[in-house]
Amino acid sequence: FTLLDDRLPAAARAAMVRRTEATVWLGDGGHAPEGVYVPSASADGGRPARPARRARGADVAYVLFTSGSTGQPKGTVIEGDALRRFAAAVSERLELTSRDRWLQVASLGFDVLIEEVLPALTAGAAVCCRANTHALDAEELHSTMVLTGTTVVELSTQYWLEYAHWLDTSGLTTPAELRMVVPGGERMDPRPYREWQARHPAPLAHVYGLTECTVSSTFYTGLLPALAEEVPLGTPLRDVEISVRPDGRPVSDGETGEIHIGGPLLARGFLNDEAATALRFVPDPAAGPGARLYATGDLGRIDTDGQLVGLGRTDDLVKIRGHRLHPGPVERALCEAPGVDQAVVFPDPETGTVLWAFFTPAGPGTAPPAGEAVRLTGAERDALVAPLEARLPDWAVPRVLYRVSVLPKNLHGKIDKRRLATPPAASPQSATPLPSGGALGPDPGEPLRTVLGLFREVLSAPELGADDNFFDT
Repeated sequence: FTLLDDRLPAAARAAMVRRTEATVWLGDGGHAPEGVYVPSASADGGRPARPARRARGADVAYVLFTSGSTGQPKGTVIEGDALRRFAAAVSERLELTSRDRWLQVASLGFDVLIEEVLPALTAGAAVCCRANTHALDAEELHSTMVLTGTTVVELSTQYWLEYAHWLDTSGLTTPAELRMVVPGGERMDPRPYREWQARHPAPLAHVYGLTECTVSSTFYTGLLPALAEEVPLGTPLRDVEISVRPDGRPVSDGETGEIHIGGPLLARGFLNDEAATALRFVPDPAAGPGARLYATGDLGRIDTDGQLVGLGRTDDLVKIRGHRLHPGPVERALCEAPGVDQAVVFPDPETGTVLWAFFTPAGPGTAPPAGEAVRLTGAERDALVAPLEARLPDWAVPRVLYRVSVLPKNLHGKIDKRRLATPPAASPQSATPLPSGGALGPDPGEPLRTVLGLFREVLSAPELGADDNFFDT
């Protein structure tokens, strides 16, 4: 089978059906592409059917398409044995029993849905399907968990942050029956993680995994130490092998390298794409003939407690004025500044010579209207930049900062940097007007206006003001 999100364009869904050579469509027949059979379903009619043959462990269980953030979505082929082992391992790690009730909230095209359903059913637990077809906001999520008696729920990192913020502002805590919250999908800021553990009775299980390794590979269920700078990704599930390799060879604990995942939960490969499969699924000579590792593209290290710690993406590495930089430490420093809740940074998409930062404010009533990005200037900007300058090198300090009401998310609930790269405040139509009169002393006249216009054009900085620092820009 494959899972198709009905929020995708019809052409994209049809292309995925063609690539998988699917012949049967289960869902709204009005959305089905031509050439597939759409059976009518009745919960009360019909007789149990015997499958034509018993499935084998090496048979394909499902094909799931990645988000395609770096190109055409790839179809990942997962075999039945990997799926069976995965469901048993998650059920074991989260100690699921027949008394559990797991709320299904992930979108239909996201492999987290598989984690919400199969481990629960493996343990004899109930899967609570929400009645709403739209994404639940934090309040709806809370009331649905109360109504269904949910004991386990898995949320994307951003969704979990929204729910945690709603609980804090509402003066509420997690429902009494809720015994486990599983956040994951993006880098986790340790501050809200610690705050949750101090305020709410439901423990956290930070999860890490990739579609190519059958959904999830590690879980972290411990109490976060007070001085921890990162929330660990945790320890591997049964049948999962984790190693950190900077150049193909394993390193000692504490050293940084690319995270590699091995074991029987690896995908067969990418659908009809031998070149991409060979690039990411690499041989593991130390484990014997035929053994493979998946090169995740994630950076990490294994700490002294044996916990895997994530340190960003290898492809997140950027260059700012000749310096190599991972955005994670900059984002963490910005989140620790007064008045900042969440933050994301990336190079100026036009020139790549300075860092842009987008953040949501921590205090009530300080967020701009939805859809607007307010650029910080003057004393307000200086106050936020000053603590960053005290702990980061000059070239790593964001010089263009925007306050937003919310960081936009993609279909899978992850921050969508592509939408942030063109904020309303950065368009030429909203260029900062040149102050007149007393703001610059005597009226500078036409020469300064001409020079400022040239700087704006050459530096691709339409919002540049006459009092901005050239080197910051």
